[in-house]
Amino acid sequence: MEQLKQRVQEHFHRLVQNGSSPNEAAVQALALAKAEANRPSPYGAVSPSPPAAAPAISFGGREEGLSRFGPLCLGLVGPFRSICVVGQPRPGKRLLVLDIDHTIYDPSEYGGNRGSTVKHPSDEAMITRCRPKLHEFLTEVSEEFDIMVWSASDMLRILTLLQQLGMIGAGSNYNIVAVLDIDSMSELGSEEIEDVDMVLDKRAIMQTVKVPAGAIAGQQIEVRSLVDGKPMIVQVPTGHKPGDDFHVTIPGALSSASEELSIEAAELQKALQMSLGQEVGESGPALSKARRRSKSVKPLSLIWACAEFASLYNESNTVIVDDTVDVCRANPQHSIQCSRYYCRDHATDEELTRLACYLKRMARDSSRFPANHQRWREEVSTNAHS
Repeated sequence: MEQLKQRVQEHFHRLVQNGSSPNEAAVQALALAKAEANRPSPYGAVSPSPPAAAPAISFGGREEGLSRFGPLCLGLVGPFRSICVVGQPRPGKRLLVLDIDHTIYDPSEYGGNRGSTVKHPSDEAMITRCRPKLHEFLTEVSEEFDIMVWSASDMLRILTLLQQLGMIGAGSNYNIVAVLDIDSMSELGSEEIEDVDMVLDKRAIMQTVKVPAGAIAGQQIEVRSLVDGKPMIVQVPTGHKPGDDFHVTIPGALSSASEELSIEAAELQKALQMSLGQEVGESGPALSKARRRSKSVKPLSLIWACAEFASLYNESNTVIVDDTVDVCRANPQHSIQCSRYYCRDHATDEELTRLACYLKRMARDSSRFPANHQRWREEVSTNAHS
């Protein structure tokens, strides 16, 4: 492991000097080092050396961390120095990486206000912004998992919110090890468009989507655009189940048609809703909007490439929970996609209860780590009725 870390660091520094971004360099460095480690030796097989005991953790960048992020920051680590350490890892524990927005907390407008951080701690709306059973969930999973938080937001906002929610700082009962922000995310390169077995319609404004098997309301799914066959992301509407149809507007198509027809986009959308038999008005339902696939992702390999964490966390013990299908696609064997959380669903949402059951059962089965977690809800349901 020590040799692997050394090779990762050597590749990382070389790649950065050659112009790669730190995030890209970290991912490539780990892949190169592993390829070298798996390459057959010309001198024959070599007996593996016994694993070394986990070293004492020493975090660098303490003064820099204090000046940038305040007393909660124990230090800055990693190939990309925006990973803020706020707690001590526990050797032998698995790693759970948690998203924030719409995974455990709803920052969107509610009661006339947005809530990127807690403005009024006594406000009942703040309780509603947290996904139900949040602290019970964190307490249960902390028994088996160290936790990192990774959000597509700036570090100061993340640390402020986590402290306000009681997840870090004085009185916290959870082992939050580190926080990663938007600066630690990576940009995906352009992907080739796969051949699509569908009839395209260049002038289409909206299309019908069927809820796939295993999907639930509030979950993001990926479909192909009727206009160009490219992937787009849509959310399963409330009240819909597998096999149900719903309608979405295609990214960019509404505005393009609005210009071509010289009609306001709002009027065109109203006409589309009326053609579908939907009620139109301020309180009436709106057509769901599809979006293009995001290029910003959270590569877990960045964490595994950190010298401070390489001996603790790896492909065999790490999982990330996120509501966005983009992030989950970038970590196909290590991601659990949850439904998106909104305050309006506070009274009925049970996602964290299901997640706690799944993660605890996975931790108890120490003999293996699942190859993927795509059917995690089905496994929870099956075990609940067995």
